[in-house]
Amino acid sequence: MVRLVATVLLSAFFVIGHTVNVDAQRRNRRARRVQNSELAKSLGEIRWGWTKRQLLAHFRREIKRDFEKRIANAPGAIEEDEVRQQLRAKLSRLEDGYVEFRGRTTGHDSGFLRDEFTHNNGEALLRVRGDGSDDYYFFINDRLWKWYRAFDAAVFQGADFNQFRQALEGRYGRGKIQTGKLLKRADERRWIEWQDRKTRARAMDNTTFYGFYCLVFEERKTLSKLSSLREREPGPRNRKHALVEAVTSGDPASTHDANADIVDRVTGRIRNRQQAPKE
Repeated sequence: MVRLVATVLLSAFFVIGHTVNVDAQRRNRRARRVQNSELAKSLGEIRWGWTKRQLLAHFRREIKRDFEKRIANAPGAIEEDEVRQQLRAKLSRLEDGYVEFRGRTTGHDSGFLRDEFTHNNGEALLRVRGDGSDDYYFFINDRLWKWYRAFDAAVFQGADFNQFRQALEGRYGRGKIQTGKLLKRADERRWIEWQDRKTRARAMDNTTFYGFYCLVFEERKTLSKLSSLREREPGPRNRKHALVEAVTSGDPASTHDANADIVDRVTGRIRNRQQAPKE
């Protein structure tokens, strides 16, 4: 099924034959436009450079919009009050998902996000827990520059990382294999990368210890000057992985819904996963 879905994705894009150099140049320009457009579409209404206030306002609107119909369809005053309480609880959880990295150890310092930020450099994140993904929005100097989306590998019906990559390439074009360090202190990583004029996207396989694939969008403008924005070098980190400790301690593995649409999960059009990855 994974191969079938990936094939359907690919068929939605232009198929251009090999001709003379002029046609090749046109093909490359067209491919770049498609790629740029698709990366931008993945961000939806969200824009790089938004402040914490702007991003919170965006998600508050989304949450309230989702609850409007439920409130309108409540059969009575008691049921309506219950729905409103659920709305208030969800808005409260949204606020609680904001973390600033000011030197005090957080749960993220030994988890899968540990190479995505530094302390004491004006960095922060907002965690948004959806039905189908865990999304982490990163700020530096109160300016949004990164979106990290975590997918559980189990929802891809056993698809390996190459199939995950193929599904992404069906939407963004051919990816480039890159190897490097996200931070000086970090271990070397390998990822598949796409870029347009404003955004870099990288797909990584985190199934070894954490059980999921991830797709990370970053603003290229901020990436180009990270070294100057991060004036304070990160100190020694805890070399332990929080989830590795849980796995080696014998905690039972969780179960997941196997009936999922890989393409919609990768592109974020459907959010329907039973359990988000935990740190």
